[in-house]
Amino acid sequence: MLAAFFGLIHVAVICRLINFALRIRLTKESVTLDVLRTWVDMSIPRLDWDLPLRFFFPVVFIVFLSLVPAALWAGSITPLLAASTTTASLLIPSYEDVSMIKEYPSELGKGGPSLRNSKGLFTYSVGTQHIGNILSSAASASSVGKTSKFRSHPKFDNTQFSYKGRSYGVGAPVGLTDVFISSNRQAAGYVYQEEGYLTNVTCRYNTTSDFKLSGPVNEWIYAASGNLPDSFEGEEYSNYIGHDEKAIVAMGVAFSDHSPRRYLAITAGESYGFLNNTQCEFDFTPTLFNISVDLSNFNISVSPLNTVQDFNPQRNLTRTMVRQFELISNDLTNLYVSLLGDAFNSSIAAFNMSQSTSNRNPFSESEATLGGVTNSITAMADDMLVAYASAQLMTGHLFTTQTARVYVYAIRFGQPAYIYAIFGLNLCIIVAVAAEAVRTRGWKRLGRFNYLDPRDLIVAASRGGHGVADAGDAMAQEENKKTMKRVWLLSDPDEGNGALAVRMQGDDHGHVSIVLAGENSVPIAHLEEAEEEYVRRVEKGEAQQPKKWRQRRRFMMFNFI
Repeated sequence: MLAAFFGLIHVAVICRLINFALRIRLTKESVTLDVLRTWVDMSIPRLDWDLPLRFFFPVVFIVFLSLVPAALWAGSITPLLAASTTTASLLIPSYEDVSMIKEYPSELGKGGPSLRNSKGLFTYSVGTQHIGNILSSAASASSVGKTSKFRSHPKFDNTQFSYKGRSYGVGAPVGLTDVFISSNRQAAGYVYQEEGYLTNVTCRYNTTSDFKLSGPVNEWIYAASGNLPDSFEGEEYSNYIGHDEKAIVAMGVAFSDHSPRRYLAITAGESYGFLNNTQCEFDFTPTLFNISVDLSNFNISVSPLNTVQDFNPQRNLTRTMVRQFELISNDLTNLYVSLLGDAFNSSIAAFNMSQSTSNRNPFSESEATLGGVTNSITAMADDMLVAYASAQLMTGHLFTTQTARVYVYAIRFGQPAYIYAIFGLNLCIIVAVAAEAVRTRGWKRLGRFNYLDPRDLIVAASRGGHGVADAGDAMAQEENKKTMKRVWLLSDPDEGNGALAVRMQGDDHGHVSIVLAGENSVPIAHLEEAEEEYVRRVEKGEAQQPKKWRQRRRFMMFNFI
């Protein structure tokens, strides 16, 4: 409504300029009734559906032009929700002290340091204490119809935040140590940078793998043993439980602390034979990541920027994380089934079904298996790296300060394009008013007659006599002329007298009458002089002032005073 009111002011000024210009022109020129109708429609503005086309289209242009100011005002004053930026600090994990990041036995009472509070469980025994979350991540790694770029999965805490796409092992501070940002109710989100490892996993079948199942070595106990490409100080060996070896899925990772631990080997029984002899290689690249946090939707988006110097040259973090796969596979195997094998199977099935909507041929069994396993192991690695980072922050209290760019909700009035446009329109109208005032010398010869005022029209037509009416009747009765016609629903009856030409006639008293063009008359351009002469005569007593006489009034933009 406010925009419509401001737009009305603009339209009123423009229409007044048109009205005044045409009223001055009317004192000098004769016009047809169609032209007069066109002037009236342009000065209001309104659509007259009976106008000839050569007059109709200019009127349509003016009518549509009259809608522009209100639209521009609406765009320039409408409050919009915008984001302003500020800076704040949050705590990110530090890896200067990695003494607590190591492999802890899975036996009760021998786990690593842990902390449980309202924000969740934070522990250095990631492979055993977060085993449920890790298993869920492995099963959902190949979401049907989605790639890892669009996969959504929750953090391992109670902050309700979820990653959109891969976490890449970073983003742990979100919801935990960003209290100075999240406590700001106007904060919409924030962006910060954090160093981490870009994990690439490559899985393939190795038919010559030395990592095999054997046994039973004891009742219900089977051994998974053998050398890996990066084994050091002896072969890998671990025990698994089962009625037989059919339901066992065993993962082998080099146990030695001197091994780079870049390889993971899988050996499986008959029930999970599609996983047997699978071997995966890890590649960890120290990378600077950009983390975008949406506080309103509890989303985290991570994107890698560039490689950086290794923040943990000893690789305690990556070696310990890879070693967790052996603990996970052991803990998730029981007498009847391997929960890890079932999770891999779910990922493989989803990976295979993800191609059902594509145009390519279905995957082969080996392609689907390796693709699903790769996705699962990558997702598990990312989530375990986040879990270790969370433990550094909440349990180890090992952190450093990082600056974040915070987006804060703000109210902005209008959009720049509309603001500039309405400023330009205001300037054009002001220039037009000034130019018209100079051109017409302050509308000096405007006169009192206004063709938009029905009172002026009726009085002027009455003074003109019957000449115009008689000419109109004669025109309507000519041969081949339609006396009445109706074009369509929105039109009015037309008597066919639009071509009738009239002009304004003035008398010695300054009164205006409408007469046929060509009749002898006092040019209306001399009305001002006639009015001044008549006023002087009245003041001297040589003439009597009529009862209806109104003293001359000065011009203003919207009215007379």
